[in-house]
Amino acid sequence: MTKFVTNILTLLLLMPTVACAQSDKNTLSLNGTWNIVFDDLNEGIEKKWYLDKEFTKLQSKEIEVPSCWEETEENYEGVGFYTRKFDIPASWEGKIVEIDFDAVNYYSEVWVNDQVVGFHEGGYTPFSFRIDKLLKFGEENSIMVRVVSPIILTDKRIDGMGRQEVPMWRGAITGGIWQGVQLSAKGHTHLADVFIEPHIASDEAVLNMILNNTDATKSTKELLVNIVDAKGKVVASNQESIEAYPGKNELTWSLKIEDVNHWSMDNPYLYKVLVEVMDKQVVEDQWSHQFGMREFSVENDVFILNGKPLYLKAAFFEGLYPVKLAYPDSREMAIKEISLAKEAGFNMIRPWRKPAPPMWLDLCDSLGVLTVGSLVTECMLRPISTPRLSHVVENEVRETILNNRNRTCIVQWELFNEINRPILAQMLNSMSVLARELDPTRMILDESGGWGEGANIYLPYERTPKKFNDIHHYSGSQVCEEEFDGYLATAKTKEEKKALGLAGTKSYGKHVVPGMMTYLSEVGYGSTPDLIANNKAFEKEGNPIVAPTVYHRELNEGYINALKKAGFDKIYPNVRDLYMEEQKMHGMANKRMLEATRLNSTVKGYCVHALVGGDWVIGAGLLDLWRNPKTLVYDLTKAANQPQIAPIRILPRNVYAEKGAQLQVFGVSELSDEMASVEVQILDASKKVVWTESFNTKFATGISSFIDLKLDTKGFSGSYTVHVSISDINGKLITSNKQPFDVFSAEELKKPEYKVAVVDTEGSLKAFLDAMGIRYVDFSQSLSVDIPVIVGKANKKNKIYTKKAEDVKAFVKKGGYAVFLETTGNRVPGFNRVLEEVSVESLPLKAEMFAKWATRGGWAAKTHIVTEHPVFEGLPTNMIMHGVYENIHPVEAMCKQEGTYIAGMIGYDHFPNHDDMRRHYNGPGEVWWAADVLEANIGEGQMLMSTLRIIDFLDNDPVAEKLLYNMMNYAHSKAQ
Repeated sequence: MTKFVTNILTLLLLMPTVACAQSDKNTLSLNGTWNIVFDDLNEGIEKKWYLDKEFTKLQSKEIEVPSCWEETEENYEGVGFYTRKFDIPASWEGKIVEIDFDAVNYYSEVWVNDQVVGFHEGGYTPFSFRIDKLLKFGEENSIMVRVVSPIILTDKRIDGMGRQEVPMWRGAITGGIWQGVQLSAKGHTHLADVFIEPHIASDEAVLNMILNNTDATKSTKELLVNIVDAKGKVVASNQESIEAYPGKNELTWSLKIEDVNHWSMDNPYLYKVLVEVMDKQVVEDQWSHQFGMREFSVENDVFILNGKPLYLKAAFFEGLYPVKLAYPDSREMAIKEISLAKEAGFNMIRPWRKPAPPMWLDLCDSLGVLTVGSLVTECMLRPISTPRLSHVVENEVRETILNNRNRTCIVQWELFNEINRPILAQMLNSMSVLARELDPTRMILDESGGWGEGANIYLPYERTPKKFNDIHHYSGSQVCEEEFDGYLATAKTKEEKKALGLAGTKSYGKHVVPGMMTYLSEVGYGSTPDLIANNKAFEKEGNPIVAPTVYHRELNEGYINALKKAGFDKIYPNVRDLYMEEQKMHGMANKRMLEATRLNSTVKGYCVHALVGGDWVIGAGLLDLWRNPKTLVYDLTKAANQPQIAPIRILPRNVYAEKGAQLQVFGVSELSDEMASVEVQILDASKKVVWTESFNTKFATGISSFIDLKLDTKGFSGSYTVHVSISDINGKLITSNKQPFDVFSAEELKKPEYKVAVVDTEGSLKAFLDAMGIRYVDFSQSLSVDIPVIVGKANKKNKIYTKKAEDVKAFVKKGGYAVFLETTGNRVPGFNRVLEEVSVESLPLKAEMFAKWATRGGWAAKTHIVTEHPVFEGLPTNMIMHGVYENIHPVEAMCKQEGTYIAGMIGYDHFPNHDDMRRHYNGPGEVWWAADVLEANIGEGQMLMSTLRIIDFLDNDPVAEKLLYNMMNYAHSKAQ
């Protein structure tokens, strides 16, 4: 852990948790040991288990409150009855007493002293019941809580709620009383709600208060409000006598704060408001909360905080923990993850589809990190559509906003994510209107991703929306030239694309309006955490029955098995070496995605997926589940997040020595203009400087072009790296960067002299061979087996191609050798599948083919490994495919194909069998293997099958040419 994070931990661990309730003498915690009976048959109501005398007949077990009940009962979902005894102070008699639950998941019913109290629906928000008429003051009392958890994995149907039909979070079942419980006492006229609106233009805090008079007669009370600063000094105050009528009485007070400190990431200054209801100088109720004076909005298509421009750099946050699951294992762990996010250059954290716990939000307030107000409303077709769907969505919107609208760190409500159902698209406007009514102060995003109708944002105090491009895009492992250009082209108009030399470039996002302010709210790659270290931590500190313990262990075992199956265990005898190399690839991909994004002036921010991995996005995190930074993933993402960066492009990435390359160096700065010294060097593989240029220039705010020149590479051959360093006028380093490229001389691309036979129904392979002057003959069934066959573009729908492919297979069976430059077959289903090993007899037309998402990867590692073999002569091997391979990298792979693997992939199902109904807390499915280049014995001969994009890049990428020649030479040697 860095020194910065260590210091923050030390400081914050000494700070008390923010008080948002009454004084200790008027509260009584019910946290601690309770007893529970799991009602698997749902018979408790019928048998009256809610009565103390009936419950005592049952065999119960102890459970800690708060906790997720799956910490006690493995993977349990259904019904549980909780109970405990407690004493009520005699001094509370005559007061209003409430029982306050911070969160119980999902449906709860409460009894006190065998008397019914009430019910609550919703698993992530607090609720309270009045119970003073049911209590025995000065004596022992009992409470009973019946809880129905979300039904996620089983086919139970309880109280009208079936499998995946209620709002749920994918990280855990989060069953039972998973947050705190307490009793509170107050006067008959007390505070029902306080909502703080900070107004920085006038330096006022506006308090919207509701006094609840529970009596049938009018009462007169004194209401006192004090605002104190961080040193405890009162900086604003007001006191008035209030006549409270029966029921709710609404009050609005504005208090001006002198010499105000505005809250920001650099200065997370918090005030505390203290509200007291008094009767004859006796405090009958009080409430306190910390808050900051800040405003977040959009002006002139730029995010602003307190009137100053802000480029948003957010981190997606699952909120899963290794032991406590939905709640931080410790305050220290929460501090660590927030501090590491901030140190990595993020100014915002986006909790995803689960409202963050109070303690975690307290820390974000104190540490100075913006957050998104997340709701457990819906995602990815969950909850399943039932007639209750619109009701449960509205309930979550209402309760979550009312609960968290005093949080300084929360600057935006995010209502929906990737909508793909008409009923939810229909609710976009009504839920946005409801959110605005509940909280006029914050920005509202109706849908992240803009899948439904394109995204809208509602600015603070605005009741009509502003169109807004909100985009989710995952490049996978290879940010090649085409992929990089896609980021530059995103949300650009046709005219802007043409001016940038990007006409015709495919850009990203759904329902994107060109020229409009854009936010890339999901971007990033993935890598496997250090499962060896993680599993040791689970053994030492974890809970053996919770899902993360189980799937971390199974994932490691799966990797070891898959490596052996593909023969890659010879390269990675220690599986940890693979995990570390994956993390390097993850960091490199993240860095390039962010550099490309920041070079697009229309994009005003991004959200990296993800801060922490877990459940079926276990590979996405910059931190592992134990909150350890993942080596180069963290470091390289941090580098790309800095206020000033210097992206580098070499076009093309792989260079023909005779053609040269375009060298581009850019500056991106969020700071004020300053003079800077720029030094650019090119180093060869031995670290020798072969080219250099230095100059002084202005490092301007925004995007600058420092170098854009044609590089003469006629004398170059091999691997090179561009190094850029930028210093200020005093010689202090501002930023640095490096980017590799490779140059191929004519000597390295020596053409084969052996005769080959060719099958090319599409024509591009023959056209290239003709242009290169390479001899070939057309394949025929009478061809001698000592002449190898090269098969060009695959097209399973072309009957001529399929006939020729079968003829080539017959030729191979007689002892021939054939190279298929492309492989075709059946598409592996994206969902609901079982992957089986595939016989060599399926080749060449019936392989089981993974599509692009599974092959390139989204937010999980899809690792393609290159072995040392004549096919890859003159190219780097025994490594994960990247860099020099970025263009020809496969977008398809042969799933579990039998044969000898020359290059191939290790990946895993994001959730078991990609079964839609198991896409939740149980973690990833099996680890599988697939072939990119494979040699198969067919009869008396052999086939070399490839999924590399060789034909697509012939004459455009020397690596494609090199691979073709290597394959031809290898095929000739095998045919002799």
